[in-house]
Amino acid sequence: MNKTIVLRVLEMKNLALLIVAVLCISCNKKITTELSRKMIPLDSENSVPDDFSKLDQFIESKEIILLGEAAHGEGKTFEVKTQIVKYLVEKKGFNTIALEGMDFLQLEYINGRSVLKNNLADNFESDWYGYWNPWNPAKQLMPFETFIKSKKISLVGIESYQKITAIINIDFIKNELEKSNWSSLNKDQWEKLSPIFDKIQNNEKPLTIAEYDFFTLQLQRIIESNETIFFGDNFFTQMLENLITHVSMEFNPKTFSNEDEESAYRVRTRDYQMARNLIYFKERNPKAKIIVWLANFHGATNLKEVTFADGDPEMYSKFTVFGEHIKNKYSDKVYSIATTSTRGFSKMPYNKGVEETKIIAPKESLEFELDKRKFNFGYIDFREIYKKNPEKRDEIFNSIMLGHYNQKGKWLQLFDGLLYIKENEIALPKG
Repeated sequence: MNKTIVLRVLEMKNLALLIVAVLCISCNKKITTELSRKMIPLDSENSVPDDFSKLDQFIESKEIILLGEAAHGEGKTFEVKTQIVKYLVEKKGFNTIALEGMDFLQLEYINGRSVLKNNLADNFESDWYGYWNPWNPAKQLMPFETFIKSKKISLVGIESYQKITAIINIDFIKNELEKSNWSSLNKDQWEKLSPIFDKIQNNEKPLTIAEYDFFTLQLQRIIESNETIFFGDNFFTQMLENLITHVSMEFNPKTFSNEDEESAYRVRTRDYQMARNLIYFKERNPKAKIIVWLANFHGATNLKEVTFADGDPEMYSKFTVFGEHIKNKYSDKVYSIATTSTRGFSKMPYNKGVEETKIIAPKESLEFELDKRKFNFGYIDFREIYKKNPEKRDEIFNSIMLGHYNQKGKWLQLFDGLLYIKENEIALPKG
């Protein structure tokens, strides 16, 4: 092939690639423009909206609302989410708030399981809100704190044990098992299991793989035998589930091939138990209408449909997060809301010496298109977009909904709706 023909072939290939790129940008622009036009304004005379009646049509018949945030540290998001919580409780009959960052046992005590008093830190009863990490130091959440303390609502912690709770409860669980029928009927297993409890509690030497496998296997067998020790219901087995999760994340001796694999394991383990804790509460309180305060990341489904922007592009395909477990369990009873912004800053008060994260919406992103609308707050129901045209769910566009990273994906498959806050601000410290 002579040089002229080679050049012509290369020119044709480059032209073809250019056409594909233009078409992709055009498709991306089309769906983001359509979403922008569907956005419902929520502006009010106040600094943040307080009337969310325009959302009623989307949340009717829903029993669980996942209320997300793009990143922890967005003061304006905290203010708006507080107003949504108030509206849902006071106007729509929601009677329960579940919190990422609070462990299940802590809030079972606040709900009235007074027998747990000795299983918690001494100051927990008077200072329980201070254990809500990382949110409790934020000034913009003081109205939220006042509201949830003043209303007769149930509270759910969806995390497994925090460190201090684990320290107290490891001994408690061991002692209760030692007195149980299970240990009497399984003396050989108990003689091997008891020293592993002590080793975990002392934390002087790492568990061996054999010890770790034996410990988790035996606790799982106790759960399956439905032991009802101490509490007269299966709350004790829920304590065991969370202990397995705590040990799996904090004392697992198994090695991973790389950091991504370890991160994926930790996310899968944590989010599965978060879902199990919410399901535990919901099954015992079927009339509960629950608002879950959490990150967008945990409230998502089909994360695999987004290309990860900060490492392995397929990283999200390794995750199954809380929102997906809850959707699989409760289906149409669940409605997930993500939040996003076009500009501003994000930072939590405890991050002293750390620079603010600047929120920037790239030109190809949905947020950049939303910024063209002339209001500061808005809402998009994603389902409306693809109800008549299901193929819309497969349209790819860019967004910064997850941690303010510009990422490409089929975002309509991740959330049911999107709360838009044009400009955000850092979370300020109390006082």
